[in-house]
Amino acid sequence: MTPPTNPVRLIGHQRRFAESIAQIDTELEFALGRVVAARRDEVVAAALAAYGQSEDYRGVRDAWDAVFPDGVYSAAGLAEAKRLA
Repeated sequence: MTPPTNPVRLIGHQRRFAESIAQIDTELEFALGRVVAARRDEVVAAALAAYGQSEDYRGVRDAWDAVFPDGVYSAAGLAEAKRLA
């Protein structure tokens, strides 16, 4: 049996969205919203590199955009994203 060329496991938009929201929430416990928001482009680019144009990538991107619309932390956005996750 030949191992897959890409060892990344895709889990879908909803599960990746929920996973990302949990990670963002954890980061916010230790850093200010603006510090965490600054990581958005880095995290989304890493997701694109890892998952390609998949639902998993869109889950990560959508999670960050929900919590940091226009690059600014939104407590209401986080609350809504947690509810959706």
